[in-house]
Amino acid sequence: MDALPDGVLLTNTERQVVYCNPAFARHWSIPTNLLEVADDTLLLRYVKDQLLDPAAFVQEVERINLTSETSQDEISLKDGRLLSRRSVPLKDPSAFAARLWIFTDVTETEYARTDALCGISNRRAYASEYPQFVEGADDGLMRSVGILDIDNFKAYNDQYGHAAGDIVLRQIGALLRHCALAQDGRAYRIGGEEFLLVCKTQGASDALAFFEALRIGILNMQLPHTGNPPHNMVTTSIGLSIFRGPKQSLAIFDRVDAALYRAKHAGRNIIELA
Repeated sequence: MDALPDGVLLTNTERQVVYCNPAFARHWSIPTNLLEVADDTLLLRYVKDQLLDPAAFVQEVERINLTSETSQDEISLKDGRLLSRRSVPLKDPSAFAARLWIFTDVTETEYARTDALCGISNRRAYASEYPQFVEGADDGLMRSVGILDIDNFKAYNDQYGHAAGDIVLRQIGALLRHCALAQDGRAYRIGGEEFLLVCKTQGASDALAFFEALRIGILNMQLPHTGNPPHNMVTTSIGLSIFRGPKQSLAIFDRVDAALYRAKHAGRNIIELA
């Protein structure tokens, strides 16, 4: 394990550090004298200052430490790196014995799946994740797929310039990212001014309310766009499909895309259900 590129930490039931490899120390820039103390709580206090969300990091450690659960999540650091965190319990025949933590630097992998301008997932991520979302086993929740298109965006670029258009894309991307995270969903930029969002809700009305809030949120940005009458502001048209249980991903996309086309021809700045 000393030669692994992944950071490895092993702690026992008393929260003592049984083992950590050199990669773990490198990932967290941990000084040698701190490792010699062999106290997991001291390590926690040191690493949390490097995290964007230290409370969530510590909360997961405390929650899972003495359980028999496995877990996996991603940790964002202040220096821009992204670490994958995996945790596995080790047991003797009758009880919990220790916990293994594995940290992998996935920064480059994640950035390759992120649209640099909008800050949301790109088409590469969409290609692998969207079919899984639509075709996965039924979990009892309603699934929603929405395609958003900025109305008359070519006219916006022609009138205000592509630099101004990039600012609009960046602002809309930030809104979509925030809303998707709040709903435990995912937002993708799949074309120049076209975005796809997926989320799960308890009911169809919740899904419709979520996408309506997106439409209104973009309108409320009050971004002038005189080439988009009668609104004269930046608006979006949305095609939306709400369903339960696994479906054929290409068929759902085609239906949502057709609904978007109808929304465009019905006056824009509206949601059309597939």
